Amino acid sequence: MLRYLSFLLIFIHNQVSIVAKTTSACGVPVVSDRIVGGMDSKKGEWPWQISLTYKNDFLCGGSLIADSWVLTAAHCFDSLEASYYNVYLGAHQLSALGNSTVTRGVKRIIKHPDFQYEGSSGDIALIELEKPVTFTPYILPVCLPSHNVQFAAGSMCWVTGWGNIQAGAPLSSPKTLQKAEVGIIDRSSCETMYKSSLGYSTGVDFIQKDMVCAGYKEGQVDACQGDSGGPLVFNVNNVWLQLGIVSWGFGCAEPDRPGVYTKVQFYQDWLKTNVPLLMFSEGGPSVGSSGVASTTMSETESMTMSNSIAFSLSPSTISTVLGVNETKTIDNEAQIHSCSLFTVALNFFIYLSIRFFA
Repeated sequence: MLRYLSFLLIFIHNQVSIVAKTTSACGVPVVSDRIVGGMDSKKGEWPWQISLTYKNDFLCGGSLIADSWVLTAAHCFDSLEASYYNVYLGAHQLSALGNSTVTRGVKRIIKHPDFQYEGSSGDIALIELEKPVTFTPYILPVCLPSHNVQFAAGSMCWVTGWGNIQAGAPLSSPKTLQKAEVGIIDRSSCETMYKSSLGYSTGVDFIQKDMVCAGYKEGQVDACQGDSGGPLVFNVNNVWLQLGIVSWGFGCAEPDRPGVYTKVQFYQDWLKTNVPLLMFSEGGPSVGSSGVASTTMSETESMTMSNSIAFSLSPSTISTVLGVNETKTIDNEAQIHSCSLFTVALNFFIYLSIRFFA
């Protein structure tokens, strides 16, 4: 029997509150307008930021990368007992959680097998949520960069979190999510800074291949205790890509001791192995999808597209975007109805409802 695709196109400007839970355009917050040396963020400015608690106490940050998956640091977990942890999504002020905040239990924790101790390689972990979240203007995934994306030394990034505002000084109430702009430091320079400041000349390599440094030679701006696991993000054509995960450092915002982050690109294969439907982006117009092709007939799936530049969309490009010809669920060429060529305007979202028929 011929299986075909029908769809509904709805233009949504400046909000994504009706986006279905299974998918979203990543890295595009609806709001576009303490970390040491940081400042208060706006509500919804970093909608992928999550708060991880252990036995109801704040533990670490992290980032939403799919409707059921969170990316964080392996060193956040002394215990892998999932029932001890909860994930808060859509939070802005930890002391005054509002209606935008959603809580999820943890189904399982996957730590990278290379992780041994704080400061070692492999400081990356995945959290699978007990049930998926519905995307809202305050809960959206961040994009993960493909291997092709280059982050040059000196490029400016942002780090976010609810950690200490200086060593030993917790963020004060209402505990508003902090943001700070930091510059990427090349690996060799970062290694030299650490060896010099700690009195080493040879024999120790602090900065491994899976790490990236960001901050300033003079210090003053940095992630600190409690920011662990949070995202270091970089804007490419108005799409936010997560370059790093807050991992380690000596002190907070000290001279010649920049923050060290786990390099997300280094673990692309590991991430794909554990979350096969995860997509990687090069920035610019972005498409996010999860489970679009389904073996269950009469099941509706949804996806969104967002763009930072205007581009044309036609039935053939929709088919390409969805990967219809690459899926085993569709044996014959998909027939896409009720669509004519049109242009997607700047900063608009498209919502597609996909239904398979027997």
